[in-house]
Amino acid sequence: MKPLLYLTSAEPLPAPDRLSAIRAIVVDATNAGAMQMLSAAAEKPDRSCGLFARIGPAEDLNEADLGPLLSSRIEGVVLAGCRGPADIQKTDVMLKVAEAAAGLEQGKTALLAEYASVPASVLSPHPLAGASPRLSALIFDASALAEACGLQRVTETGDVPAVVRLGRATAILRAREAAITAYEMFPADALDEWVVRRLWTNSLENGFSGAALRSAQQIELLAAAGVLAAGR
Repeated sequence: MKPLLYLTSAEPLPAPDRLSAIRAIVVDATNAGAMQMLSAAAEKPDRSCGLFARIGPAEDLNEADLGPLLSSRIEGVVLAGCRGPADIQKTDVMLKVAEAAAGLEQGKTALLAEYASVPASVLSPHPLAGASPRLSALIFDASALAEACGLQRVTETGDVPAVVRLGRATAILRAREAAITAYEMFPADALDEWVVRRLWTNSLENGFSGAALRSAQQIELLAAAGVLAAGR
């Protein structure tokens, strides 16, 4: 499956041939300049991928924040710090209100969630199946979970902390249970062709459907590694 590409509001869009190789650009809507970038990307005539805004956490959201985002013609949102189905349901309701206010078709805005990035979601006993018909994918970020637990993503001995292993398995199992896609976020320091190839292969072999990339450079490295092709 085509990867997602996370970009900051200061980063330029990749070339059109690279955009066609990704599912969507994800712009952090909490950053300064995000609205300007979202509007500019939405108006780009040769953009051949989706455009998502990263929002949340759910406890900090309100309809007033979502309105301008939907008006910028995004295709979906990525909910940060998702703790479980209650966060999904709350976001779904707010999206319905924002869609109605913007005159958009109900349910038009897709919803993805960064899951198992906080301890509450790893420990949650509640399934995500049925939480919202919008929910189409989970995104696991090992670096975020490790930071939330006061750990390093990889120990000094080169091992992966047990908490991260559990979170990774949780994200995959919840996605399978809900019959949705699961993405794994590449670490920011994965800036070597051999490393990104290994990460890509490892993600797929462990049950993820694709990757979430942190920079346009990682797209180029995947393309150089021969695992990313335009239109794939």
